[in-house]
Amino acid sequence: MLLNLFKAINNMQPKVRELDPTTTQRIKEGAYLTKIISETEVAARKCEFYAGNCSDQQIAQFFQDEADMLYKAKHTLQKYYESMTEE
Repeated sequence: MLLNLFKAINNMQPKVRELDPTTTQRIKEGAYLTKIISETEVAARKCEFYAGNCSDQQIAQFFQDEADMLYKAKHTLQKYYESMTEE
């Protein structure tokens, strides 16, 4: 008796829309890409910071090259993320 009452009450509640598996996968990929992009930018900033504080020019150049490479990777990931979210 109570079970039927609860079922009837639940049927009157608005239903949560279920996402199809493709949309769910895109949302997960987008969240993952956002995390990777932000971590790449943080790593690039740290490399620039260390490049600015190094007294040895070879080490400073190494950190600056790494920062440049990380900024390029971030830009590529950002373009991919934007192309993925445009569809």
